[in-house]
Amino acid sequence: MEQLKKIDKKNKYIHIGIILLGIVFICLAAFHEDIWFDESYSVAIAKHSFSEIWNITGNDVHPPLYYWMLHIVWMIFGNQNIAFRLFSVLAIAILGILGYTHIRKDFGEKVGMLFSFLVYFLPVMCTYSQEIRMYSWSCLIVTILAIYGYRLYKNIKEKTTLKVQNKNLIIFGIFSIAACYIHYYALAAAGLINFMLLVYLIKNRKENTKLLRNFIILAVIQIVLYIPWLIYLKGQVAHVESGFWITLEYSTLIEVLSFQFRRQLDTEFVFDVHTIIALVASLAMYIYIGYRIYRTKKEKEISLPGVLSIVTYILVILAVLIISFMTPILYARYLIVITGLYIFGLAFFMAKEKRKCVTGIICAIIFILGIASNVTNMTINYDNSNMKQIEYLRENVKEDDILIYSNIGNGGVIAAFFPDNKQYFYNGEFWDVEEAYKAYGPGMEIIYNYDDILNDYHGRIWLIDSENCELYNAFPKEGIQTIVEPTQFRTKYQNYVYTFVLLEKE
Repeated sequence: MEQLKKIDKKNKYIHIGIILLGIVFICLAAFHEDIWFDESYSVAIAKHSFSEIWNITGNDVHPPLYYWMLHIVWMIFGNQNIAFRLFSVLAIAILGILGYTHIRKDFGEKVGMLFSFLVYFLPVMCTYSQEIRMYSWSCLIVTILAIYGYRLYKNIKEKTTLKVQNKNLIIFGIFSIAACYIHYYALAAAGLINFMLLVYLIKNRKENTKLLRNFIILAVIQIVLYIPWLIYLKGQVAHVESGFWITLEYSTLIEVLSFQFRRQLDTEFVFDVHTIIALVASLAMYIYIGYRIYRTKKEKEISLPGVLSIVTYILVILAVLIISFMTPILYARYLIVITGLYIFGLAFFMAKEKRKCVTGIICAIIFILGIASNVTNMTINYDNSNMKQIEYLRENVKEDDILIYSNIGNGGVIAAFFPDNKQYFYNGEFWDVEEAYKAYGPGMEIIYNYDDILNDYHGRIWLIDSENCELYNAFPKEGIQTIVEPTQFRTKYQNYVYTFVLLEKE
């Protein structure tokens, strides 16, 4: 007995060590200020009020909860990109800690330890834990939702007291509605988990009449709380149907299959060594999970928690894939939202492995790929080129200068860094983005004709151009003098190119 206590204590220390090492690991590449377009949207909208965020994001393609959370960070720390980035890291730090506080308690030390390890060292987690987007918090919320969904299932099966059942039901309900308001993949996961629980409760209604009643009340409350957003959801669906940047191609399938073992998705799909390694590793893990499901079933071991987790993960993807044949919404990056389900399933079945050498090899491969991923992140994120364009503009821009750009990619970044300068996005392709891009307001306005600003303006004009200087070449030159010829900066972070031209209109 004394020996077992020593082993248990040793395992706890090892688990805590994994968590501490993992948190340091995912923080290593997070202390940088540069952002790319998607992150610039988060940074820009964070300064708006709660009501403004509700209205603005209603015209974008995401729900508002994450932006509300980021607004609170903005109120505490101000416009600090590192604070925003560490806020994303915090969610994954908490997710790994769940391996100790929840997974270990519910499924044993080995599952909990492996869960924490995978959360911190899977290659994809090293990158998307740091994105100033809703992905990491969505992943945490969906995972907590699944944990308490399974606890409710266990409550029903083990006939625990109604008090315990109601406590778990309330926590489940809170994270269920939070999932609906943070990302639509999280909404799909929440809907699926709620449905599975409802079916199980109806099937066992004779012994669980009060819990079924409370669950239905909770479901009604969730629907009522979500009704205010349905108006915006309808508009977002119409916007996506009219034309969206996501496309369904063969590369989408490869990215979906290989996602958890990729460092990052490139803007344009490239079938390179990185893609091949990620695809091979990912497929090997899917085959291994399938094999472990077969073995546990054959050996009559409990496999339901792992199976439910993997099945839920796959069903969400299938649901999104089916919808994508009508309106493309399957996007590999969004899978980070449900990756906690994948991680738990993999950890659960790895814990069933009786051959320690197999578990050791899998962990070693993931650890090596994770290190390679994070080293690449650090090399890119801390490159000296990343903030040169911002430093240049800070040194040269004057308070009354106006900024004009036609590429919202690098233009959005400039808008986030220089919210106090008046600037204009020339929407030459007439995208339906006026309401959504109020996130960059009031400093940024959208124009469709240069005359709207040039007729009555006299002073300095900064053109923020891309690599080929299309904006500068097409810009009207009558009565305008070029003060500074095109000056170009190329960043390692997201491979952005900025070309600055300074003009003056008499």
